[in-house]
Amino acid sequence: MNEAVSDFRSLRYRNDFTTAAKLRRFAWEVVWLLAFRPTPRWALHGWRRQLLRWFGAEVGTGCRIAPSCRVWAPWNLVMGEFSALGDGVDCYSMGRITIGSKVAVSQRSFLCAGSHDIRSLSRPLTTHPIVIQDHVWIAAESFVHPNVVIREGAVIGARSVVLKDMPAWSICAGNPCRRIKARDLREPHV
Repeated sequence: MNEAVSDFRSLRYRNDFTTAAKLRRFAWEVVWLLAFRPTPRWALHGWRRQLLRWFGAEVGTGCRIAPSCRVWAPWNLVMGEFSALGDGVDCYSMGRITIGSKVAVSQRSFLCAGSHDIRSLSRPLTTHPIVIQDHVWIAAESFVHPNVVIREGAVIGARSVVLKDMPAWSICAGNPCRRIKARDLREPHV
């Protein structure tokens, strides 16, 4: 029999969470299910912000977080002012996710700050931060990999897979995501 397969059979899944951490996650899941998720989409933004704050999130003034948004660990979420997490956004905040001010994360995007070390058959948990700077727009159904910085003013096109840092004031898209061109800012039409 292959030695690696033999070694794998003797391994147990490594659980990196203490009982206290599991209880904290359980409490948040209950609160999310009963008090966060059932709220109407168009109202109670302040209530959802407060629930996240009670669980350790740092959420700035005026943020809008859709009730269908999932935040895995609120204590690892930091949001500046007037940012938005759209319907179905998944903040897999096993590691810290920092979102600047005036950021829009569109529908069903996935911010993934946790993974597993594939160099070991027991696949131990790895966490790395995600930083999204001010004035960024992440379009619908994009995926942001752990250990990524999306610099100020960048636009990430729909369904992009962001595996590395993205430059400031650029339009970026694709799988893997790459810079397409500079973001041309114009004054709004009156």
